[in-house]
Amino acid sequence: MRLLTITAVLLLVAGCGSETPASAPFTRIDLPSGAVPTRVTADGDALIIGVREDGGPGLLRYENGRTTEIPVTPVTPYGQVADWVSLAANGHDILAVGGKSGGAHMNVRWSVWRMRGTALSEQPQRFSAFGGYGAGALVDGVYPTSGPLLVGVWQGASGGSDGAVWTTDGTEWNRQSSAGTPLESTGDSLKFPMSATSHGADVLIAGWQLTGGRQRPVVWTLRDGRYTLTTLPDGGRAAMAITVSCADTCAVAGRVDGRLAVWRQTGSTWQRVSGVPDVPVGDHDRPVPPTGDTLVYSDRSSVHVATLGGEVRDAAGPTGVVTAVVRVGDTTYVLAGPGGDNNQTLWRAGQG
Repeated sequence: MRLLTITAVLLLVAGCGSETPASAPFTRIDLPSGAVPTRVTADGDALIIGVREDGGPGLLRYENGRTTEIPVTPVTPYGQVADWVSLAANGHDILAVGGKSGGAHMNVRWSVWRMRGTALSEQPQRFSAFGGYGAGALVDGVYPTSGPLLVGVWQGASGGSDGAVWTTDGTEWNRQSSAGTPLESTGDSLKFPMSATSHGADVLIAGWQLTGGRQRPVVWTLRDGRYTLTTLPDGGRAAMAITVSCADTCAVAGRVDGRLAVWRQTGSTWQRVSGVPDVPVGDHDRPVPPTGDTLVYSDRSSVHVATLGGEVRDAAGPTGVVTAVVRVGDTTYVLAGPGGDNNQTLWRAGQG
Protein backbone atom coordinates (compact mmCIF):
# COMPACT_ATOMS: atom_id res chain seq x y z
CA MET A 1 0.00 0.00 0.00
CA ARG A 2 1.36 3.38 -0.94
CA LEU A 3 1.77 5.59 2.13
CA LEU A 4 1.79 9.32 1.62
CA THR A 5 2.94 10.73 4.92
CA ILE A 6 1.85 14.07 6.22
CA THR A 7 5.03 15.30 7.67
CA ALA A 8 4.70 18.70 9.23
CA VAL A 9 2.55 21.70 9.76
CA LEU A 10 4.05 25.14 10.08
CA LEU A 11 3.29 28.82 9.87
CA LEU A 12 5.93 30.73 7.93
CA VAL A 13 6.58 33.90 9.85
CA ALA A 14 5.04 37.25 9.24
CA GLY A 15 8.56 38.61 8.90
CA CYS A 16 8.72 36.97 5.48
CA GLY A 17 6.64 39.88 4.19
CA SER A 18 4.83 39.16 0.95
CA GLU A 19 6.53 35.82 0.39
CA THR A 20 4.25 32.82 0.09
CA PRO A 21 4.97 29.71 2.17
CA ALA A 22 6.31 27.90 -0.91
CA SER A 23 8.74 30.70 -1.78
CA ALA A 24 10.06 31.34 1.73
CA PRO A 25 13.62 30.01 1.84
CA PHE A 26 14.67 27.00 3.84
CA THR A 27 18.26 27.08 5.03
CA ARG A 28 20.05 23.98 6.24
CA ILE A 29 21.65 24.24 9.67
CA ASP A 30 25.06 22.64 9.77
CA LEU A 31 25.68 20.77 13.01
CA PRO A 32 29.01 19.50 14.37
CA SER A 33 30.53 16.61 12.43
CA GLY A 34 28.95 13.29 13.32
CA ALA A 35 25.91 14.80 15.07
CA VAL A 36 22.62 13.55 13.57
CA PRO A 37 19.54 15.42 14.88
CA THR A 38 16.67 13.26 16.12
CA ARG A 39 14.50 15.50 18.37
CA VAL A 40 14.01 19.26 18.81
CA THR A 41 12.22 21.52 21.26
CA ALA A 42 12.02 25.25 21.96
CA ASP A 43 13.61 26.69 25.08
CA GLY A 44 12.94 30.42 25.25
CA ASP A 45 14.91 32.04 22.43
CA ALA A 46 16.92 28.86 21.78
CA LEU A 47 16.35 25.57 20.01
CA ILE A 48 17.37 22.44 21.89
CA ILE A 49 18.53 19.69 19.53
CA GLY A 50 18.77 16.07 20.59
CA VAL A 51 21.36 14.30 18.46
CA ARG A 52 22.93 10.91 18.05
CA GLU A 53 26.72 10.96 17.97
CA ASP A 54 29.41 8.34 18.52
CA GLY A 55 26.74 5.70 19.13
CA GLY A 56 25.08 7.55 21.99
CA PRO A 57 22.89 10.53 22.90
CA GLY A 58 24.07 14.12 22.60
CA LEU A 59 22.49 17.54 23.07
CA LEU A 60 23.02 20.91 21.39
CA ARG A 61 21.70 24.44 21.89
CA TYR A 62 21.18 26.59 18.78
CA GLU A 63 20.75 30.30 19.39
CA ASN A 64 21.54 33.44 17.36
CA GLY A 65 23.01 31.31 14.59
CA ARG A 66 25.48 29.56 16.90
CA THR A 67 25.55 25.97 18.09
CA THR A 68 26.93 25.05 21.50
CA GLU A 69 27.19 21.62 23.09
CA ILE A 70 25.34 20.73 26.28
CA PRO A 71 27.28 17.98 28.09
CA VAL A 72 25.35 14.73 28.47
CA THR A 73 26.13 12.49 31.44
CA PRO A 74 24.79 8.91 31.22
CA VAL A 75 24.83 6.75 34.32
CA THR A 76 23.51 3.35 33.24
CA PRO A 77 24.67 1.10 30.37
CA TYR A 78 21.41 1.67 28.50
CA GLY A 79 21.70 5.41 29.07
CA GLN A 80 25.04 5.36 27.28
CA VAL A 81 23.38 4.10 24.08
CA ALA A 82 19.88 5.60 24.46
CA ASP A 83 17.94 7.10 21.58
CA TRP A 84 16.05 10.28 22.36
CA VAL A 85 12.29 9.74 22.53
CA SER A 86 11.16 13.12 23.85
CA LEU A 87 12.54 16.56 24.76
CA ALA A 88 10.86 19.30 26.79
CA ALA A 89 12.22 22.51 28.32
CA ASN A 90 10.99 25.36 30.51
CA GLY A 91 13.74 27.99 30.33
CA HIS A 92 16.01 26.71 33.08
CA ASP A 93 15.60 22.94 32.90
CA ILE A 94 15.45 20.30 30.20
CA LEU A 95 13.51 17.05 30.55
CA ALA A 96 14.52 14.25 28.19
CA VAL A 97 13.32 10.70 27.74
CA GLY A 98 15.55 8.07 26.18
CA GLY A 99 14.96 4.47 25.25
CA LYS A 100 16.89 1.47 23.97
CA SER A 101 15.71 -2.09 23.40
CA GLY A 102 17.64 -4.82 25.19
CA GLY A 103 17.56 -7.83 27.42
CA ALA A 104 16.25 -11.31 26.71
CA HIS A 105 12.87 -10.01 25.48
CA MET A 106 14.21 -6.85 23.77
CA ASN A 107 11.94 -4.63 25.82
CA VAL A 108 12.67 -0.90 25.75
CA ARG A 109 14.84 0.20 28.67
CA TRP A 110 13.72 3.73 29.50
CA SER A 111 15.92 6.51 30.82
CA VAL A 112 14.96 9.95 32.14
CA TRP A 113 17.32 12.93 32.08
CA ARG A 114 17.32 16.38 33.74
CA MET A 115 19.67 19.35 33.81
CA ARG A 116 22.18 19.24 36.65
CA GLY A 117 24.31 22.35 36.61
CA THR A 118 25.35 22.82 32.99
CA ALA A 119 24.96 19.16 31.98
CA LEU A 120 22.02 16.95 31.11
CA SER A 121 22.31 14.00 33.49
CA GLU A 122 20.56 10.66 33.52
CA GLN A 123 18.49 9.98 36.63
CA PRO A 124 18.82 6.27 37.43
CA GLN A 125 15.56 4.74 38.66
CA ARG A 126 14.50 1.55 40.38
CA PHE A 127 13.57 -1.13 37.86
CA SER A 128 9.87 -1.02 38.77
CA ALA A 129 9.59 2.69 37.92
CA PHE A 130 9.28 1.98 34.20
CA GLY A 131 9.75 -1.79 33.98
CA GLY A 132 8.28 -5.01 35.33
CA TYR A 133 5.29 -7.19 34.50
CA GLY A 134 2.86 -4.31 34.11
CA ALA A 135 5.16 -2.05 32.11
CA GLY A 136 3.89 -0.32 29.01
CA ALA A 137 5.76 2.56 27.42
CA LEU A 138 6.71 6.18 27.93
CA VAL A 139 5.01 8.39 25.36
CA ASP A 140 6.30 11.89 26.18
CA GLY A 141 7.88 14.10 28.78
CA VAL A 142 6.08 17.42 29.35
CA TYR A 143 6.96 20.55 31.28
CA PRO A 144 3.90 22.51 32.44
CA THR A 145 4.41 25.46 34.77
CA SER A 146 3.51 23.20 37.69
CA GLY A 147 6.55 20.98 37.08
CA PRO A 148 7.75 18.12 34.86
CA LEU A 149 5.67 15.02 34.18
CA LEU A 150 6.01 11.83 32.18
CA VAL A 151 3.12 10.40 30.18
CA GLY A 152 2.80 6.80 29.07
CA VAL A 153 0.82 3.60 29.46
CA TRP A 154 0.72 0.86 32.12
CA GLN A 155 -1.18 -2.36 32.62
CA GLY A 156 -4.68 -1.63 33.84
CA ALA A 157 -6.55 -3.37 36.63
CA SER A 158 -9.89 -3.50 34.78
CA GLY A 159 -8.83 -4.19 31.21
CA GLY A 160 -6.09 -3.46 28.74
CA SER A 161 -3.60 -0.71 29.54
CA ASP A 162 -4.32 2.57 31.29
CA GLY A 163 -2.94 5.92 30.39
CA ALA A 164 -0.39 6.76 33.07
CA VAL A 165 1.34 9.84 34.46
CA TRP A 166 4.54 9.94 36.51
CA THR A 167 5.50 12.75 38.89
CA THR A 168 8.89 13.38 40.47
CA ASP A 169 10.30 14.52 43.79
CA GLY A 170 13.33 15.79 41.90
CA THR A 171 15.25 12.53 41.70
CA GLU A 172 12.76 9.64 41.67
CA TRP A 173 9.78 9.19 39.36
CA ASN A 174 6.55 7.76 40.72
CA ARG A 175 3.60 6.54 38.70
CA GLN A 176 0.25 7.93 39.81
CA SER A 177 -2.84 5.75 40.01
CA SER A 178 -5.18 6.08 37.03
CA ALA A 179 -8.05 4.33 38.84
CA GLY A 180 -11.26 6.30 38.69
CA THR A 181 -9.88 8.80 36.17
CA PRO A 182 -10.62 9.09 32.43
CA LEU A 183 -7.17 7.53 31.81
CA GLU A 184 -8.37 4.20 33.19
CA SER A 185 -9.31 1.48 30.71
CA THR A 186 -12.35 -0.68 31.40
CA GLY A 187 -13.95 -3.66 29.75
CA ASP A 188 -16.13 -1.24 27.79
CA SER A 189 -13.55 1.42 26.92
CA LEU A 190 -9.85 0.87 26.19
CA LYS A 191 -7.55 3.93 26.25
CA PHE A 192 -4.47 4.55 24.07
CA PRO A 193 -2.43 7.73 24.67
CA MET A 194 -0.17 8.62 21.72
CA SER A 195 1.52 11.95 22.57
CA ALA A 196 1.42 14.82 25.04
CA THR A 197 2.30 18.48 25.41
CA SER A 198 1.91 21.28 27.93
CA HIS A 199 0.06 24.58 27.64
CA GLY A 200 0.81 26.79 30.60
CA ALA A 201 -0.19 24.77 33.66
CA ASP A 202 -2.29 22.34 31.58
CA VAL A 203 -1.21 19.04 30.05
CA LEU A 204 -2.93 17.74 26.91
CA ILE A 205 -2.67 14.09 25.88
CA ALA A 206 -3.75 13.00 22.40
CA GLY A 207 -4.82 9.46 21.61
CA TRP A 208 -7.79 7.25 21.00
CA GLN A 209 -10.20 4.97 22.75
CA LEU A 210 -11.97 1.81 21.65
CA THR A 211 -15.60 2.05 22.73
CA GLY A 212 -18.50 0.03 21.45
CA GLY A 213 -16.30 -1.46 18.74
CA ARG A 214 -15.41 1.99 17.38
CA GLN A 215 -12.05 3.69 17.39
CA ARG A 216 -12.55 7.31 18.46
CA PRO A 217 -10.04 10.21 18.63
CA VAL A 218 -9.75 11.80 22.07
CA VAL A 219 -7.84 14.39 24.07
CA TRP A 220 -7.29 14.19 27.79
CA THR A 221 -6.70 17.47 29.65
CA LEU A 222 -5.01 17.57 33.05
CA ARG A 223 -5.89 20.79 34.84
CA ASP A 224 -5.61 21.53 38.56
CA GLY A 225 -5.08 17.86 39.31
CA ARG A 226 -8.22 16.71 37.47
CA TYR A 227 -8.57 14.92 34.12
CA THR A 228 -11.25 15.51 31.52
CA LEU A 229 -11.75 13.47 28.37
CA THR A 230 -12.96 15.05 25.13
CA THR A 231 -13.98 13.00 22.10
CA LEU A 232 -12.93 14.91 18.99
CA PRO A 233 -15.79 15.57 16.53
CA ASP A 234 -16.32 14.19 13.02
CA GLY A 235 -14.40 10.99 13.67
CA GLY A 236 -15.87 8.96 10.82
CA ARG A 237 -15.87 5.17 11.16
CA ALA A 238 -12.41 4.86 12.74
CA ALA A 239 -10.13 7.65 13.90
CA MET A 240 -7.28 8.51 16.21
CA ALA A 241 -5.56 11.62 17.50
CA ILE A 242 -1.82 11.04 17.03
CA THR A 243 0.09 14.20 17.91
CA VAL A 244 -0.71 17.40 19.79
CA SER A 245 1.00 20.77 20.14
CA CYS A 246 0.14 24.11 21.69
CA ALA A 247 1.24 27.65 20.88
CA ASP A 248 -1.36 30.41 21.14
CA THR A 249 -3.92 27.65 20.69
CA CYS A 250 -3.74 23.87 20.74
CA ALA A 251 -4.08 21.59 17.73
CA VAL A 252 -4.11 17.87 17.02
CA ALA A 253 -3.14 15.90 13.93
CA GLY A 254 -4.38 12.40 13.31
CA ARG A 255 -6.37 10.35 10.90
CA VAL A 256 -10.00 9.62 10.11
CA ASP A 257 -10.74 6.55 8.01
CA GLY A 258 -7.10 6.41 6.93
CA ARG A 259 -6.87 10.05 5.80
CA LEU A 260 -5.25 13.06 7.45
CA ALA A 261 -7.39 14.92 9.98
CA VAL A 262 -6.65 18.09 11.93
CA TRP A 263 -8.52 19.49 14.92
CA ARG A 264 -8.15 22.87 16.65
CA GLN A 265 -9.19 24.06 20.06
CA THR A 266 -11.04 27.34 20.55
CA GLY A 267 -11.68 28.00 24.19
CA SER A 268 -12.87 24.65 25.50
CA THR A 269 -14.28 23.51 22.14
CA TRP A 270 -12.54 21.30 19.58
CA GLN A 271 -13.42 21.49 15.89
CA ARG A 272 -12.21 19.47 12.94
CA VAL A 273 -10.47 21.66 10.35
CA SER A 274 -11.85 21.64 6.81
CA GLY A 275 -9.73 22.09 3.72
CA VAL A 276 -6.99 19.64 4.75
CA PRO A 277 -5.38 17.89 1.74
CA ASP A 278 -6.81 14.44 1.07
CA VAL A 279 -3.80 12.24 1.71
CA PRO A 280 -3.44 8.85 3.40
CA VAL A 281 -1.96 8.38 6.86
CA GLY A 282 -0.71 4.87 7.62
CA ASP A 283 -0.40 2.92 10.84
CA HIS A 284 3.17 4.07 11.46
CA ASP A 285 2.83 7.68 10.28
CA ARG A 286 2.91 10.55 12.77
CA PRO A 287 1.52 13.72 11.19
CA VAL A 288 2.66 16.92 12.92
CA PRO A 289 0.01 19.30 14.28
CA PRO A 290 -0.67 22.64 12.59
CA THR A 291 0.59 26.06 13.48
CA GLY A 292 -1.45 28.58 11.58
CA ASP A 293 -2.96 27.64 8.23
CA THR A 294 -0.02 26.15 6.36
CA LEU A 295 0.73 22.45 5.93
CA VAL A 296 4.06 21.07 4.82
CA TYR A 297 3.79 17.43 3.83
CA SER A 298 5.82 14.85 1.95
CA ASP A 299 5.49 11.84 -0.30
CA ARG A 300 8.66 10.44 1.35
CA SER A 301 10.86 12.15 -1.25
CA SER A 302 9.63 15.66 -2.09
CA VAL A 303 8.27 18.14 0.43
CA HIS A 304 5.22 20.16 -0.52
CA VAL A 305 3.57 23.21 1.01
CA ALA A 306 -0.22 23.54 1.09
CA THR A 307 -2.68 25.96 2.55
CA LEU A 308 -5.63 24.46 4.36
CA GLY A 309 -7.71 25.88 1.53
CA GLY A 310 -6.12 23.37 -0.85
CA GLU A 311 -3.39 25.27 -2.75
CA VAL A 312 -0.28 23.08 -3.10
CA ARG A 313 3.24 24.11 -4.14
CA ASP A 314 6.64 22.48 -4.10
CA ALA A 315 9.00 23.47 -1.31
CA ALA A 316 12.72 23.88 -1.83
CA GLY A 317 15.11 22.54 0.80
CA PRO A 318 13.98 19.71 3.08
CA THR A 319 13.44 16.26 1.59
CA GLY A 320 12.13 12.99 2.94
CA VAL A 321 9.85 12.69 5.98
CA VAL A 322 9.50 15.71 8.24
CA THR A 323 9.33 14.54 11.84
CA ALA A 324 9.18 17.81 13.77
CA VAL A 325 8.41 21.51 13.41
CA VAL A 326 9.27 24.02 16.14
CA ARG A 327 8.72 27.78 16.29
CA VAL A 328 11.28 29.93 18.11
CA GLY A 329 10.49 33.62 17.84
CA ASP A 330 10.28 34.48 14.15
CA THR A 331 11.95 31.28 13.01
CA THR A 332 10.42 27.95 12.10
CA TYR A 333 12.66 24.89 12.36
CA VAL A 334 11.96 21.72 10.39
CA LEU A 335 13.54 18.32 11.05
CA ALA A 336 13.47 16.04 8.02
CA GLY A 337 15.26 13.23 6.27
CA PRO A 338 14.86 10.20 4.03
CA GLY A 339 15.98 7.65 6.61
CA GLY A 340 14.08 8.42 9.80
CA ASP A 341 16.06 9.23 12.93
CA ASN A 342 19.32 7.95 11.45
CA ASN A 343 19.47 10.33 8.50
CA GLN A 344 17.74 13.60 9.34
CA THR A 345 18.80 17.19 8.76
CA LEU A 346 17.66 20.43 10.36
CA TRP A 347 16.29 23.36 8.38
CA ARG A 348 15.04 26.82 9.22
CA ALA A 349 12.67 29.28 7.58
CA GLY A 350 12.57 32.85 8.79
CA GLN A 351 14.99 35.12 10.58
CA GLY A 352 17.00 32.51 12.56
